[in-house]
Amino acid sequence: MSFAPLTRILRSAAFRLALVYAGLFVVSAGVLFATVFVIATAALQSDMQAVLRTEALQLAEIHRRSGLLGLAEQVTRRMNFRTRGPIYYLVQAPTQQVVVGNLPGMPPVEGVVDFVRDHVPGDPEDARSKLTGFGLTLRDGSFILVAQDASRLIDMQHAIIQAFAWAGALTLLLAIGGGVLLGSNFVRRIDTIGRTSRAIMEGDLSARIPVRGNNDEIDQLVVGLNAMLDRIQQLMDGLRQVTSDIAHDLRTPLGRLRQRLEDARERATTTGEYEAATEAAITEADGLLDIFSALLRIAQIEAGAQRSAFAEVDLSGLLRSIVDAYAPPAEDVGHRLEAAIDDSVTLTGDRQLLAQLFSNLIENALSHTPAGSTVRLVLHKTATGFEAQVTDTGPGIPEAERDKVFDRFYRLDRSRTTKGSGLGLALVKAIASLHGLSLALKDNNPGLAVILTR
Repeated sequence: MSFAPLTRILRSAAFRLALVYAGLFVVSAGVLFATVFVIATAALQSDMQAVLRTEALQLAEIHRRSGLLGLAEQVTRRMNFRTRGPIYYLVQAPTQQVVVGNLPGMPPVEGVVDFVRDHVPGDPEDARSKLTGFGLTLRDGSFILVAQDASRLIDMQHAIIQAFAWAGALTLLLAIGGGVLLGSNFVRRIDTIGRTSRAIMEGDLSARIPVRGNNDEIDQLVVGLNAMLDRIQQLMDGLRQVTSDIAHDLRTPLGRLRQRLEDARERATTTGEYEAATEAAITEADGLLDIFSALLRIAQIEAGAQRSAFAEVDLSGLLRSIVDAYAPPAEDVGHRLEAAIDDSVTLTGDRQLLAQLFSNLIENALSHTPAGSTVRLVLHKTATGFEAQVTDTGPGIPEAERDKVFDRFYRLDRSRTTKGSGLGLALVKAIASLHGLSLALKDNNPGLAVILTR
C-alpha cells in the first residue's frame, strides 16, 4: 500500500489547521486543568481544616466545662462511633503523657499541621498515611490534636489528573481523526481543481470545476474560477470567430486590391490609367486599414482598457450635439432626424466612446433605410437610470437575425451591396458592455428600435 495519499493529507493545510486548533485546545485545557486543580485542592483543604478546627474548639469547650476526664470520655466516645468519618484524636496531659487517642504522642503544635502517621498494629489503615491535623493547647497546659486522613484530597487530585489526561488524549485523537478527514476532503477538492485545470490546458475549454453548494471559501473560489473560465472561453471563441471572419471577409477586398494592381500592370498604358488604378488601390487599402482599426478598437474596448478614462458625462448634452451634427446630412439624403431628450441625464463613462456608439446607430439607421424615413433619438429618465432609443421607419431586421447583427463582419443580405464592413454594431455592443448598458433590438412597426437601458 502506498503512503503517498496519506502523506498528502498529513501535509495538507486543513490537517495542519486542525492540529493547530487541537494544540490550542490542549493548551487551553491545560490552563483550565491547572486552575481547577489548584482551586479544588485549596477548597478541599480549606474545608478539611475548617472541620478539624471546629472539632478542636468543641473539644476545648468540653474540657472547659468537664475537665480533662470529661474530655477523655468524649474523645473515646467519638473514636468509637466515628460519626464524622475517619478522624484521629490525641489528648495529652500537661506532662505530654497520652491520655487518650489513636495517635502517638508528639510535641504540642498550634493550628494546622501536616504529618505522617506510622502504622499502628491492629489499625485497619495501611502502614503509613498522610494526615492533616489541628492542634490546640488548653488552659491547663493539656494538648489536643484532631486529625483527618488526607487520602481524600490525594484521591481527588488523582481523579482530576486522570479526567484531564483522558480528555486530552481523546481530544488529540479526535483532532487527528478530524484533521485526516478534513485533509482528505480538502485534497479531493484540490485534485478536482487540478484535473479541471489539466483538462483545460489540454484544450477542453468547456471543462468547469463542480460547486458543492455549501458556499464555503473553496466554493466561493470555485465560483470565481468558473466565472474566469467562462470569460476566457468567451474571449477564445471571439478570437476564433474574428480569425475566421477575417479569413473570409477580408479575402474579397484583398482580392479586389490584387486584381486592380494586376490590371494596372497588364492593361494600363497611360499615366492617367496608372493614376486611376493607384487611386483605387489606395482606396481599397484605406478600407482595409479602417477595418483593422475597428477590430483593434473593439478588442481594446472588450479588454476594458478604456475604463481608466471614465468620467462623469452629460449624456443629454452629448446626444443633443450628435443630433445637431447629423440633422443637416440626414436632410440632404431625404431623411428626417428627430429627438426627444430629457435634461440632466448623466453617465460615468468615456465621452468619445459614447459619442461613437450613438453615431454608429444613427449612421446605420440613415444608411439602411429608404429616403423619406424618419430616424428618432429618444432619451428619458427611468426609476433605475435612463433609457435611450434610436428608432427608424425603415425595413427593420428580421427577428431571427437580430442577435447575429452584433457579430463582427455580419451583414444582412440586402446590405451587402452597401458600403460598410459589418463592424459598426459589433463596436456598439462592445461600448455598451463596457459601460454596463443593456442592449436590445425590437420591432418599431415599421422599422427597428435599438434600446439601451441603464
